[in-house]
Amino acid sequence: MYGPTFFINARARPAQGLLIPASFSEQFAVVSKGELVAARLDTAPVKPGVITRKDAAKLVKRVKRADPPSGEPLFRGYWDLVESNGLAIAEQARYFEESLQLPRSAEVRGPASNIMVEGSADVEGHVTLDARLGPVIIDRGASVESFSRIMGPCYIGPRTKVSSALIGGGTSVFESCKVGGQVENSIILPFTNKAHHGYLGDSYVGSWVNLGAGCTFSNLKNTYGYVRLNVDGEKVDSGMLKLGPVIGDMAKLSIGSLVYAGRSVGTGAHVSGLAGEDVPSFAYFDGGSGRKVELLLESVLETQRRMMERRGLSMTRAEEGLIRKVFQITAGERRKGGVKKGRLR
Repeated sequence: MYGPTFFINARARPAQGLLIPASFSEQFAVVSKGELVAARLDTAPVKPGVITRKDAAKLVKRVKRADPPSGEPLFRGYWDLVESNGLAIAEQARYFEESLQLPRSAEVRGPASNIMVEGSADVEGHVTLDARLGPVIIDRGASVESFSRIMGPCYIGPRTKVSSALIGGGTSVFESCKVGGQVENSIILPFTNKAHHGYLGDSYVGSWVNLGAGCTFSNLKNTYGYVRLNVDGEKVDSGMLKLGPVIGDMAKLSIGSLVYAGRSVGTGAHVSGLAGEDVPSFAYFDGGSGRKVELLLESVLETQRRMMERRGLSMTRAEEGLIRKVFQITAGERRKGGVKKGRLR
């Protein structure tokens, strides 16, 4: 039996309006366009996980209905995260304080109060921090090499290394990443490597991803039209003129790989060459021949173990179990994507 339980949709936008019903002592449900945004239930009639529209409709009948926050309370997809990231960085900047004296040769453009560098970070000389359009936050243990330029709003996470890179506004690079080349208006999750030259713009990149030297992502159509995506078999208009790809956790892109705007590279996928179409999870995609082969699960696990060991980490049983589960539930994705079983040669 479940006791009092608080549900919140993983796609819920952070909003002060959600805190108001959360303070209620009685049960409530916040629903927007048939989808559950948040709920507090004394005895949950559904288990945590995927709550369908049918489940949400049942909840509304049983408990007090609270009004959703103004505006669109749910992110539609990764493109909404990319679009709103700069504003999120500016909002969260108030939780950081400047505590490091920058080298004299470091150039600060814009208000110095918009530069927040944690004391254990290392910013070398001949670095430009441009805070005219928003804050620049460099968290603990991060390092920024000479001849880098970082433009706000931007967040560089703990222990991340910026290697003489050009980083544009709207970018968040989370902990223990390696970043080089040009990055703008993108989100890079922890333990991901983009250490070499190449362009990454208006994109969402998961954890434990490796982007080889020269990887470049398109974020603009030749027609200058809105970027459209495939979501659950349907075409969705992002409403954005600039939108790069979404790259799933543990994906690996070989040197010189190119990915078109709005494409997806699935969890654990490997890409070589030009990806002009979506690449299913745990598939090897050869952009030259269009060949798609399912990766061996044990090989995926061994690759992940090796990558983690390079960071001084070990895979837990829970992490291994999660990868095995994701491999299982994405089998249909590979089948629909024309992925063949076999061995790479």
